[in-house]
Amino acid sequence: MPTASPALLGATRGLLWLFLGLVAASMLIVLGMGGALAFAWPDTLARLHDSGAFIDPAAIRAPLGMMMLLFFAILIATAYMLRQLQALVASAAHGDPFAPTNAQRLRRVGWALVVTQVAALPIHWIASRVVAAGSDLGSAGGLSLGGVLAILLAFVLAAVFEQGSAMRDELEGTV
Repeated sequence: MPTASPALLGATRGLLWLFLGLVAASMLIVLGMGGALAFAWPDTLARLHDSGAFIDPAAIRAPLGMMMLLFFAILIATAYMLRQLQALVASAAHGDPFAPTNAQRLRRVGWALVVTQVAALPIHWIASRVVAAGSDLGSAGGLSLGGVLAILLAFVLAAVFEQGSAMRDELEGTV
């Protein structure tokens, strides 16, 4: 039976840890920005008014707060997904990728991807209504074709892993 390349799995582990660190840093940034907006709103309002990026800077406090919460939810789902992928890679490194738990992990990855896509929809709707025409911020969020394909891939792979696990169990039962 062929085994996975230790170098490839090591590189994947390293990248997953790097991505998890970036997600953690992003969470801190979102929390910091949310706190800064909450405590420095009058100052922020004056700067936003002068920037011309928003339609009505006085009316965007609640939408910005909602966007921060949605970004944070996406980051939590992403961190959860990365932890599931780390467990999947560790299982593959130990030589048992078709374990039933890996099918569950892939299904969890699929659901985390669903959460990110669902949370991105209101982000796009909010951003498109509070920014001035022509601003880059208006295209934030929204449905991603790549994201939808990733969701489908995760759920299909989960089914493949379940079938592979069942076939292996059946084979071991006949030997």
